[in-house]
Amino acid sequence: MSEKKNLTTEETFALAVQNHKKNNLQVAVNLYKKILKTNPNHAMALSNLGNVLLELGKYQKAIICYQKAIQIQPNRASTHNNLGVIFNELGKNKKAIICYQKAIQIQPNYADAHNNLGEIFNELGKNQKAIICYQKAIQIQPNDVFAYYNLGKIFRKLKEFQKAADYFKKVDSVLGNAQLLECTYLSNGVENYNKLLNTFAEKYPTNLRIAALAAYVSPRENIRNIYPFCKNPLDYFFSTNLKDKFQFSDQFFNRLLKISEKLESNWRLKSIVKHGHQSTGNLLDIPVLEVIELKKKIEEQISIYRENYKNNDDYYISRWPTKSKLIGWYIKLKKHGQLKSHMHPTGWLSGVFYLKIPKPLKINEGSINLSLQGLDYPYDKSLPNFYYAPKPFDLILYPSSLFHYTVPFTSNDERHCIAFDLTPK
Repeated sequence: MSEKKNLTTEETFALAVQNHKKNNLQVAVNLYKKILKTNPNHAMALSNLGNVLLELGKYQKAIICYQKAIQIQPNRASTHNNLGVIFNELGKNKKAIICYQKAIQIQPNYADAHNNLGEIFNELGKNQKAIICYQKAIQIQPNDVFAYYNLGKIFRKLKEFQKAADYFKKVDSVLGNAQLLECTYLSNGVENYNKLLNTFAEKYPTNLRIAALAAYVSPRENIRNIYPFCKNPLDYFFSTNLKDKFQFSDQFFNRLLKISEKLESNWRLKSIVKHGHQSTGNLLDIPVLEVIELKKKIEEQISIYRENYKNNDDYYISRWPTKSKLIGWYIKLKKHGQLKSHMHPTGWLSGVFYLKIPKPLKINEGSINLSLQGLDYPYDKSLPNFYYAPKPFDLILYPSSLFHYTVPFTSNDERHCIAFDLTPK
């Protein structure tokens, strides 16, 4: 038997890049680490390892890789840009701005860096500075759909809905099409909305954000909902309690709570999370017994859920994805904590497993509200919504197109839960 060939550094690097492209992320990590073991000053391996760790949600480790790469090769613009992406995700806006500006200083025609800098200015409410950044990106790259999309978001925020729609027309993507339809409705009501909805219902019938808007407009305007994905998402709410499903529920509860302490270095500061934190990466991929057991229980309940609704003809049920992945994250809220209204446009089915719930001091405190309205839709109190007051070990499931938020609480206790999406592959 011939001996296995020892790969050169260049061959190992090429293999790592290939595995990264194929989404074999852990294989890529191991290959880059192999290079760095013999050549710790390999700047490209460090930078690329940072890219993979960024995708895995291992932000602190990625930061270390990028910073080492910059020390060795300070004039690589993409490394500064990617380091800025992480600081942005962690809510460290000033550090992110410095990184993006450094990337632009090194490479003035770096469209992505201009776009990313614009996103920070947008988040900080510096609209004119953001617009200049996006326009610069388009000047560099005239077909830059990200810049057109971001300009649409800015003008939507400024309530210039028709101008926003004109930008979204240039972006043929899931979110671009949804925002085009939303701004068309917000600027002219149902006048052009119905025609555009018919087009999207035929071409893109499983766009969850379009489904959310259609479910809202139909009862508000008293018109038929022709969008086939999920016409009445509140009809698909499901809840159960799993305490009796775990053999040693108290031990399981305590061990799962302790997992949150190990996530401390990877908390993400999300704009929708107030007085609390959300973990990065996919919690349900962590190879520990409690997480594996919980994931199995969630999958069992999803099977029961599908069986309950198997005769419904909404695409939500009839076109259930043949290949999917469970993606989960830990949410910890403190006193006055809340998640603001949102939905999950990249999911299919969403859910929450509740671990620790503060005792309510006032009605609905700590509850989740599920509703047809969100974003900047005009508020209509006549539209249906309801509050669900969870208990420890409760599991809830609902369509990802449904808007939801948590009600702030005044208790000193913390609120712990694990949220997840079943996402089409």
